[in-house]
Amino acid sequence: MKKTGHNFCIRCGKERKIIRTWKEKMYDSIIINTESVCPDPECQKKVDSENKKQRDKNNAIKQRSVERAQDRQALRTANKKKRG
Repeated sequence: MKKTGHNFCIRCGKERKIIRTWKEKMYDSIIINTESVCPDPECQKKVDSENKKQRDKNNAIKQRSVERAQDRQALRTANKKKRG
């Protein structure tokens, strides 16, 4: 099943071009992936920069969450040792 449509750049609105396509097999399904970029290299650099900034922010939030969970677990363990 092919899906037709257009893919526009989120910054400049130009139609993005496909640079590569690959297939992946997951269980009994085949997934077709495409990677596309803005035809304007400067615009694409800015989009990549914004995406990296957002990924870094999300990773920092996730890391803080993991650290808080580890701190809570350590505190529970310490409290159990005090009692028992």
